[in-house]
Amino acid sequence: MSPKKFDWQKREEIRVQMLEAGYELIRQYGMTHTSVEKVAEAVGLGKSTFYNFFPSKERFVYEIIVSMRTQLMEYFEQLLAGREKLPVPQAKEFLKKIIFSERSIYKYLTPEDEEKLRAALPPEYFLDVEQESRVMVRLFGRMEGIRADMDEHLVGNLLKIMALAQINQAELHADALERTLDKLYELLFSCIFEEGRH
Repeated sequence: MSPKKFDWQKREEIRVQMLEAGYELIRQYGMTHTSVEKVAEAVGLGKSTFYNFFPSKERFVYEIIVSMRTQLMEYFEQLLAGREKLPVPQAKEFLKKIIFSERSIYKYLTPEDEEKLRAALPPEYFLDVEQESRVMVRLFGRMEGIRADMDEHLVGNLLKIMALAQINQAELHADALERTLDKLYELLFSCIFEEGRH
């Protein structure tokens, strides 16, 4: 059976459905046990049709990550609700959502999954310093109370460390995880926001 062909709009709808189904399957089974077949089946397609949308499973997972980032940026715009800048308390909640959201795919990826993705995808998919810097500047430019002397690279590293903690939760002491996160947030927020800003 030959793969189905779709018009642009239908194709985009199916692509979004596949990304959402993939996220749910990764949440349920993990990346290793989320097969191309399961994703295609979840949206009523055959396995061969999957490859009309994504060249590989790894690229598919990367596209889920990109989709999640896009959703977070849309959520940020909703929080702004027409305001020029987000108040500090909401900005802090947004930053927490970025890192340890229930919708974060990183929560369901193992270090082995991360290694597989890095081995299968070009390096620029993972470390685009210029793009990362532009996104951070754009976000922080829309938040109140940002330190004038904020070190973007330090903040970027702290965010990455927190993402690594998310991926490696099984290696951390579960009974102290919440307290650990609170301390990491305190440190992160002290590097981003002016003192005394709540």
